[in-house]
Amino acid sequence: MAEIMILEPDVRTALRVHDALSGAGHVCCTAATIADGLQCIRSSQRLLTILNARMPWTESIGLMQQLEERGWPVLFITADASNAAHLRALYQAGCDVLLSPFQEDELCRSVEQLLSESARTLTLGSLRLDTENREATLDGEQLTLTAQEFALLTALMRSPDAALTRQELLRTAWGYQGIGETRTVDVHIQRLRCKLGASCIETVYKLGYRLKMA
Repeated sequence: MAEIMILEPDVRTALRVHDALSGAGHVCCTAATIADGLQCIRSSQRLLTILNARMPWTESIGLMQQLEERGWPVLFITADASNAAHLRALYQAGCDVLLSPFQEDELCRSVEQLLSESARTLTLGSLRLDTENREATLDGEQLTLTAQEFALLTALMRSPDAALTRQELLRTAWGYQGIGETRTVDVHIQRLRCKLGASCIETVYKLGYRLKMA
């Protein structure tokens, strides 16, 4: 199950896409304007966006930049097959192109494939994690991380800009259920700060940590 935003000005098309993906078990919201889409982004933890490529470029670029910074995937819908390569080149995070007209099963397959691919690659600003090959890069340069550092960074990147408690990080990164091992989180946070930059991980007073990348 994924959270999906359908950015489509045509009401009938938006409803068709919404019903198909809701029926497949996803949580969907529809947005007819870029302003509505930006509001949806602000209230989401992680989002796959289905974007009608006919939306005005001057309005779409700001929204796409916000999605790209978060590393959230985008599925472009276009009726112009010759436009597919151009759309993929526009967006540096995970994306795909679905040609219109399309069948509901084609839509669902495209969404599932994009979700599967994006789950393996996490992006936040210039920081990228390949969870399948366990590789991390910052500004294009490969980082050397221990297994525990990689697990902790993965947990932080799956909830960008969210404050996570030490207990949540222990449970998500290493599967710990108790509360007596929180010191290990602090130690590994300090090591990550040395490798990513001191300001990349913010300490949230009396709570835990938040990942913030430019």
